[in-house]
Amino acid sequence: MTLRPSTELDTSRLHITSNSMGGKSHLYGVQNHLWTNRMERTVIDDLIDGVSVEQAVCQMARYTDQDSLTMIMDWLTCANADLRQSTPQRLREAIDGFGRFPGIRRCRAALSRSVPGTDSPQETLLRLRMIGAGLPCPLVNHEIPDIDASTVWRVDMAYPPERVAIEYDGEYHYDRHRWRSDLRKRNRLQDLGWTVLVAVKDVLNDERRFTEFLLMIIHARLRGASS
Repeated sequence: MTLRPSTELDTSRLHITSNSMGGKSHLYGVQNHLWTNRMERTVIDDLIDGVSVEQAVCQMARYTDQDSLTMIMDWLTCANADLRQSTPQRLREAIDGFGRFPGIRRCRAALSRSVPGTDSPQETLLRLRMIGAGLPCPLVNHEIPDIDASTVWRVDMAYPPERVAIEYDGEYHYDRHRWRSDLRKRNRLQDLGWTVLVAVKDVLNDERRFTEFLLMIIHARLRGASS
């Protein structure tokens, strides 16, 4: 996964799970963890077994926070079919099916905030911060028909009743072709009566800039509701 969740684990070491003390590894650089619930094994190669991604999430729950778990779940159920590895239903069945384990409540809370079809961890983080600030959860990857352009535009997040679209631009948006495409898309959306607000990395890293962006969303929604 191309994200780095907050974790108490030593990320410089290899972490191994076993369901008995006898299964512990004594290899250098390995940290052992005991998991006494049911194991779902999957073969990685002739020497190594792994667990399902759903079980890995459950095992990690005690070592990370709720927002990081939500980011992981969003990534496992992301919009890209080549990267998608799970579904909300499979995650729910795993959380409910392993019995009680450390972090189960955190897992359930994270799943309730996870939105399948999200494009990137940064979009997840922006959405969670918006919700944490009191905004309702926006629709993710909302599609907006454009008859004149004979296309359907997809925006990262949206509040359709107020016609407010929110985009997150990562570094890949700085490509010349992508930049031109984004400009056309956003000009067309504005012509259709949508307010388009664009967040970048600094918005997430700077509290003052995030507050400014949050106020822009609030003002845009108020204008949209009154029009």
